[in-house]
Amino acid sequence: MTHHILILSGNLPGLLTAYRLIPYGFRITILEGDSPVSPANASIHFAGSMEPEDPSSLQPLTTQPPPLILPRFYNSTWALFQELAFEQTGQLIPVDLEFGTSEGQTLMLSNAKGIATLHPMIRLAGFRGLSWSDRWHLMNFLEKKWEESYSPDHHPDTLTVESWLISAQQSALARQRIWNPFCRLFLGCDVTQASLGYFLEVLSRFWLSKPHGSDTLLASPDLQNHLQQKLRHVLLEKGVTFYSSNAITGIQADTERIQAIGLAKGERLNADIYVSPLSPPELLRLLPERAPARFSCFSHLAQLQESSGTLVRLTLNNTLLPPRLILNSGVFDWVTSQTVPYTDGPTTLVTGINLSSSPSSLHPGDWLRETAWPHLKKILNICPEQSMPACAPPITQSAYQYIPCLTGFRTFRPLSNTPIPNLFLAGPWTATPLPPSLESTVLSAYACARAVTEWVQTSSH
Repeated sequence: MTHHILILSGNLPGLLTAYRLIPYGFRITILEGDSPVSPANASIHFAGSMEPEDPSSLQPLTTQPPPLILPRFYNSTWALFQELAFEQTGQLIPVDLEFGTSEGQTLMLSNAKGIATLHPMIRLAGFRGLSWSDRWHLMNFLEKKWEESYSPDHHPDTLTVESWLISAQQSALARQRIWNPFCRLFLGCDVTQASLGYFLEVLSRFWLSKPHGSDTLLASPDLQNHLQQKLRHVLLEKGVTFYSSNAITGIQADTERIQAIGLAKGERLNADIYVSPLSPPELLRLLPERAPARFSCFSHLAQLQESSGTLVRLTLNNTLLPPRLILNSGVFDWVTSQTVPYTDGPTTLVTGINLSSSPSSLHPGDWLRETAWPHLKKILNICPEQSMPACAPPITQSAYQYIPCLTGFRTFRPLSNTPIPNLFLAGPWTATPLPPSLESTVLSAYACARAVTEWVQTSSH
């Protein structure tokens, strides 16, 4: 018997899960629509709901995707690109991590070259972003950790990154200038709050991965959209059905399993297996009321709420800047610059991300002109005489949404299979070894597909 699988959204986790399920011969239907969740239950998004304080100098808030930062250790992501023959990878730009200083200069973490490729300790010894004392203490600390047997008193996910850095005798300047920006980029929070377990996972993969070119590549903001279009095209060719649905109003279940998905206008869809790639708040609103009370994995979803920062984007026409990724630039948590292909003349896209600033209170135009623009000119070495761009739209602001990896975060991330036998989960917030990211999205989809096939095999016997 061919099992029918219903995937509740055509977002990236949903498409990837379907892509991995194709070889097993399932009949797959993907719900797609502009709003998979009923507007009455929809999560509040900042984008599109607020206007800037100075409409003459700033465009309305929009949902703009940020530039994608793709480290080399995203092995599953790179393998997926190769498997799909994804042509957009030709536009990826290698960049070095640069750390801003209070003087407006940057310290660069260069790629491993020459003798530094032989051992990560050699590369660490040559990193001038840390003082020699910080480098020496860190190398000595790491060497002792590697030599002693692994018997920690606490699970690293219950400890903060700062506690580990203090044990490694990292100075306050090193924690502020290097480790905190690194932590905010990859984990979305400060070293005083971040999970040590995820920090060590990212740091070890970033530092210990086999050198082969740049450690980090910068992708255009529309890469994920192109990836979704590519996957959708492949799925259509393989016979996957896309169902243009009304908004989902609820998940209908009895004591044993899900029976149907309720849609607006009273429509019901049935399947043998249901896969939810929805965000935790969306899924919680759709589940039967008793589900979070009965099963801890659902009640834990409330701990996986997104945080929102602000994304500021400038388009510089007739200006060509080198691609850069600068952490802790002073005004922003990180700044990227990248060329815009297929334009009439040289055009550079500059993006600044601020995790601490909520988009519910937009920066006024005066702040952008008097604070942000002079700072960007200084840190990106833009000609001091150049005025803020006057083209339309000169500057846009958007909500930047992310899930911070606070201590204990691992505890709340659910597995792909749930206590409801025919319901499975996919998404970057599910249990993967890395913080929520594109790599976690790919890994979660593969884990969900494995869980579905194993359940089918077990239930068939």
